[in-house]
Parts: sequence; C-alpha cells; structure tokens
Amino acid sequence: MEMMNTVIAWFGWGDGVGAIAAISGIVSIAVLLAPVVVGLVLYCIQRIEIALLKCINVDFAYCVANFGTFPGLAMHELSHALFGVLCGAEIDEIVLLESDDERLGHVSYYTRGPWFLQAIQHTLVACAPTVIGCVLGYLLLQYIIVEQHSVWGYIGLGYLLVSMINHATMSDTDLGHYVQGFWIFILPLFLTFFVTGMLI
Repeated sequence: MEMMNTVIAWFGWGDGVGAIAAISGIVSIAVLLAPVVVGLVLYCIQRIEIALLKCINVDFAYCVANFGTFPGLAMHELSHALFGVLCGAEIDEIVLLESDDERLGHVSYYTRGPWFLQAIQHTLVACAPTVIGCVLGYLLLQYIIVEQHSVWGYIGLGYLLVSMINHATMSDTDLGHYVQGFWIFILPLFLTFFVTGMLI
C-alpha cells in the first residue's frame, strides 16, 4: 500500500495511527463517491452529445441518444439484473424498451434478507451500470487501440463504445437506491484501508 504512505506524506500528517485513520476515512469516502462522480461525468457527456444533436433536430437527438444506442441501454438494464442476482435480490421484471416517454427501460427487483443485506443490494444494483459500463468501456477501448481493425470495424466498435458511455450513468432512481445503502460500506471500507495501512 505504497500509495497510502505517499498520500500520508503528501498531507504531512506523519505516520501515526491518526494519519492512517484520516487517510482511511478519506479514501473510503472517495471510493463510495466514485460511482456517483463517474456517473455524473458520463451523464454530462451524454447531455453535451444531445445538445449537439439538437442542432440538427430535437427528435433526432433523443432518438439517437436513447434508441440509437440500444446496446448501451441493454447493458444498463442487464447490469442492474446481473448485480441483483449476484447480491441475492429477486428480479421480478426486465424491460429494455418502455412504452411510456419517461423511461427507456427498467429492472424491477425485490430485496431479500436482513436490513443490511437489503441496503447492500440497493447500492450495488444501483451502481451496476456505471461499474459494468466503465469496465466494458475500458476493455473495449483497449481492444480498439491494441488490435487492428477495418474501417467498418472501427466504426462499429466506436458505436458500441459511445452506446456504453451514453448509458453507463445512474438515473435519478438509481441515485436514490444508491444512497439508501452506501453508508453500510463506510465502516468495512474504512477498516480495510486502516488495517492495511497499519500492516505496512
């Protein structure tokens, strides 16, 4: 955990228990806020894209951003479902295209187990599109950069990358669910960073 020592030295807090505790707290909060910050950045990118496309036509902009990027939409909803299953939630319904104008799709799930497991399920299911979208986007970008492709290959892979970026955001509902349970991760993360910092 050389990085923790570097951060402690940068703050000039010495190398005592208090310094390790302070850095552990800061890093814990940063880890918990990372999906929200990344999701908001990606949301801003999506809004800029829509604003640029609106110069052509408003309906065209929303059609491209929402339905023209269907692979990203599918990734968004299926990542909710995957994390729900992995966390023990009961998946009730997966809808990729809604008939109403408010939503593109949704995943309905029921939390199960004691209250702390339900809090974990809410948080992990909520941040799933950002986590999965960033991981898949990174892997896809590496594949685009490292491998040789035809012109059409680059176009297709670029389309998939933009689709994932467009939908790797957290909706308002997702943010609400994330806040319901993210606090339960504070103590375990803090203790993990603190113990690791004490051992090195």
